[in-house]
Amino acid sequence: MRTDVPDCREPRSGSFRRVLDAFLVQPGLPFADVLSAERIEQVFAKHNVLFGTHGIYNTAVMVWSFLGQGLRDGKDAACQAAVARVVSHCLLLGEEQPTADTGDFCRARAKLSEPALRDLTREIADKMESSADAGWLWHGLHAKLIDGFTFTMPDTPANQPEYPQQRAQKPGVGQPIARAVAILSLATASVMDLAIGPYSGKWRAEKCGPHCWHTI
Repeated sequence: MRTDVPDCREPRSGSFRRVLDAFLVQPGLPFADVLSAERIEQVFAKHNVLFGTHGIYNTAVMVWSFLGQGLRDGKDAACQAAVARVVSHCLLLGEEQPTADTGDFCRARAKLSEPALRDLTREIADKMESSADAGWLWHGLHAKLIDGFTFTMPDTPANQPEYPQQRAQKPGVGQPIARAVAILSLATASVMDLAIGPYSGKWRAEKCGPHCWHTI
């Protein structure tokens, strides 16, 4: 499932863009210096979905590449550009480089496990929360924010049955839509957990499908 990512270069997103650029302008792969390969490997090994331990496209490289693609748009988000960034990363480390073919990259990315990514996200968020400065807390409490939103995705045979398009759209000409609910930390602004389900209209309760990360 791939969602549409808004253009974060708009003026209203200037603050976010500055934070984003701090990751994207770094040489090599984003997050490689803050999200350790050891942590990624431990979480994926726990789920028995660790792959590529002796290859170029190992689990850690694919997690970093996946995050980098999600934060970019246009041609920079394409698999060809992602492969070029992996080549740059390997050059920096003096390691073997992949070919320019995107096939191996896409097959490796498809191996990323959603449950493992969910656990990795929650583990990092929990660690950030536990190490938050006392001045970031609300009256000494770890306050949480709950927010809901909708998003659309490509009209593919895999997405349509699970996430039907809006009723107001004619069949076959709209995009599937989903509703999500996230728990965010007021102290760190990190997403603590997330649930995703099919959209059922305004003011309607949503039922989580198999892609839900957690029942909130």
